[in-house]
Amino acid sequence: MTSGARVRELTADAPPLPLHPALDVFRPPDLQRLALIDIASDPHGLVVVAEDEARTVGYLTFHPPSEIEAWGDDRSGRLIELGAVEVAPAVRGERLAERMLEKAFAGGRYDGTVVFATLYAWHYDLDRSGLGPFAYKRRLERLYGKVGLEPMPTSDPEVRADPANGLVARIGPGAPEAVVREFHRLRTKPRGLGA
Repeated sequence: MTSGARVRELTADAPPLPLHPALDVFRPPDLQRLALIDIASDPHGLVVVAEDEARTVGYLTFHPPSEIEAWGDDRSGRLIELGAVEVAPAVRGERLAERMLEKAFAGGRYDGTVVFATLYAWHYDLDRSGLGPFAYKRRLERLYGKVGLEPMPTSDPEVRADPANGLVARIGPGAPEAVVREFHRLRTKPRGLGA
């Protein structure tokens, strides 16, 4: 166990330690490490990592929505996507994901915007977790709920493609009404109609 893992924000002058070999849900660890460095270099990106003495054992990312998804049509330029969250199986149960989320939201960092996360069953680590897709989704909703993200309905076809998928979001208490409206426009946008 790595109960002494420290949680920190990634910075350009302090890249992440090599990733634990089991941090491979999204891509191979070496490539994921490069992706983390890239996200951390974006002025609107944030990466929080959990590290033991020798390696990164967990990470989470925040970034502007990808242009290849419906959320990339954000006209406000202020929406933030909580992207990947991954913790090595050997240290699950140590509250690292919760600690990383707390670090990310500390000091009201995202109070002036809407943070959302799309939950896709094809990204769930079902084999190593021993959970089914709906139990995994509920676990993610509980985790994200600890920092105020709540399940919300959406017309997004990717989210609606599988009943074990979902959307969670946190509307910051200081989020401008125009940003909130933009989030709801994208969340409920009729797809394929150019709306």
